[in-house]
Amino acid sequence: NGAFKIEVFPGGTLNRVPPKQLKVLRDGVADLAFILPYYTPGIFADDAVVEIPFLTDNDAITSSMAIFRMYQKGLLRNYDTIIPLFVGTGQQYAIHSTIPIKVPKDLKGKKIRAAGEIQIAIAKELGAAPVGMPVTKIAESMSRNLIQATTNEWNGTRTFKIVDVAKYHCMVPLGTSTFLMAMNKASFNKLPDEAQDMLINYREYTTRLWANEMDKSLNEYHKQIEKDPKHIVYHPTESELALWKSVIDKAVQKWLKKNPSRQKLLD
Repeated sequence: NGAFKIEVFPGGTLNRVPPKQLKVLRDGVADLAFILPYYTPGIFADDAVVEIPFLTDNDAITSSMAIFRMYQKGLLRNYDTIIPLFVGTGQQYAIHSTIPIKVPKDLKGKKIRAAGEIQIAIAKELGAAPVGMPVTKIAESMSRNLIQATTNEWNGTRTFKIVDVAKYHCMVPLGTSTFLMAMNKASFNKLPDEAQDMLINYREYTTRLWANEMDKSLNEYHKQIEKDPKHIVYHPTESELALWKSVIDKAVQKWLKKNPSRQKLLD
């Protein structure tokens, strides 16, 4: 009803450095911002629980609603410094590589891009060498053989041209990451009550919208890649998944033991 208007500045117009999105928001350069919490290590540390593999099927809606409920219950630290308008996740990561990978031993000695404490721990447990880099650098690094594999979901592989280089895709579910749209507190407080109420009351709707649209788009893209003769999409057998899980569980248990609150988040 005209209570407020959102003006969009796409393509890094207000900020070309993704890790600075939270700062841009807090400083009031933008009233709203799309934030990837894993780009701000230590700030939204509790979000890492969604990085744990094998918690959900390969959809965004299940994990999105789970993390949104956790936010609603006040279980996630540092969200009180901003006004989240939705808190969601992507689909599950898989392994995208320039070499065939089917079982854990195939990664031994290989360099893999990994983001987040759990993903790095998993890579080490698998005998791989984790390499940190922005998602924008993955395709180039693969083309130069600086890394042979990466953990990403289909959205990242599509958006950042990783599929142009990575022709092998091992669909072992390796956790996911959170995404959020948030508003600067001062900007929010300046809005009329009608606008504030609408933004707050529709947070669950917006989270569901995000997740459902993500699933619809990425499921279709996944089908396209499956049919593409230039790509090999491998779905591990039950016994192979058990192998992956046995190795990954060791890394997860080490992560859980570092802080008692982590087990509570997982529960």
